[in-house]
Amino acid sequence: MADRLKRNIQGVIGIQKLLFATLIFFSVFALSACTTVNSELQVSGNPGELYDAGMEAYVDYRYDEAERNFKGILEYHPLSPLALEAQLMLGDISFVTEKFDDASAYYTDFIAMHPTHPRAPYALFQKGMSHFRDVLTIDRDQTSTRKALFAFEDLLAGYPDSSYNETAKELVGFLKRRLADREFYIARFYFNGKNYKGALARFRDMLKNYPEVGLTDSALFYIGESYYELGETGLARETFTTLISDYPASPFVGDAKDRIKGG
Repeated sequence: MADRLKRNIQGVIGIQKLLFATLIFFSVFALSACTTVNSELQVSGNPGELYDAGMEAYVDYRYDEAERNFKGILEYHPLSPLALEAQLMLGDISFVTEKFDDASAYYTDFIAMHPTHPRAPYALFQKGMSHFRDVLTIDRDQTSTRKALFAFEDLLAGYPDSSYNETAKELVGFLKRRLADREFYIARFYFNGKNYKGALARFRDMLKNYPEVGLTDSALFYIGESYYELGETGLARETFTTLISDYPASPFVGDAKDRIKGG
């Protein structure tokens, strides 16, 4: 009986193996057929069909499918007018899926190859936004801040009539303030660590590069303090005097006057 049970089990296992093998065969066949159909559509299909399918997938949040269709246009129909739109859509898909480096690359390529295209300002704005989404706090690296700033400044300079310019101007102001805050943060770190020469250089650079962000009176005060600590009392008094005369409402004026009186 034990032998018969063993044979029955082995028979069942054999049938299961056969069924599994059959299932694998038909699954591979179906997948191959599907891939072949999709490939044939990309090679011989109308690029308009690919674009419509890509847009339908995009608005339905099926981003992987949308990406395949738009890449199919670029790969198999690169001379189609829709290839330009597909390139922009690939940038948009990367942007909404938070692949910001990929998004920036797509937008950058579009601008470089088609700077006079009507949608070039959009691509440049989106390039800036791709970097803007990676902007970090002032105590972190500001590479993305600078890249975003350059993109928006290029937009304002290259496309002065763009509908994106008002927003770009606001973002330029924000990004410059962020970079200035970063410089001020580092300068204060040097100052508090009694590295007055290092602080002096940083405060000067901040005034030179970002004179319009509203930190000039603060920087002047710490420049004067740095001179004072370095024994340069004449330069310190001159700096404090400039602060008092040019920014009479500054909260640093009282301390600056005390320094002059005591100096």
